[in-house]
Amino acid sequence: MPAITLRLFGFGPKASGYDTETKSIPEGATIRGVWESLRSSANEDELLARIDQRNVFFLVNGRLIHGAETRRTVLQEGDTVTFMVLAIGG
Repeated sequence: MPAITLRLFGFGPKASGYDTETKSIPEGATIRGVWESLRSSANEDELLARIDQRNVFFLVNGRLIHGAETRRTVLQEGDTVTFMVLAIGG
């Protein structure tokens, strides 16, 4: 099973905070599949379980992945996958 670095920005108790972990994924996993797996395993009171995916940026190795491309982007060993809550304002 490939291992990726998973980074979640803005999903913790502080909007500016982030979590990083190494996660094993199945061969052929896509960025959308990882997202759906994370959401389904989150507690219903967590932002991760409630947020609309249109309010989340999907990145692989710093490259923004858009729309249907999230279903086609197969992750590889060593990839860094980032899910970042879209924030407006400062």
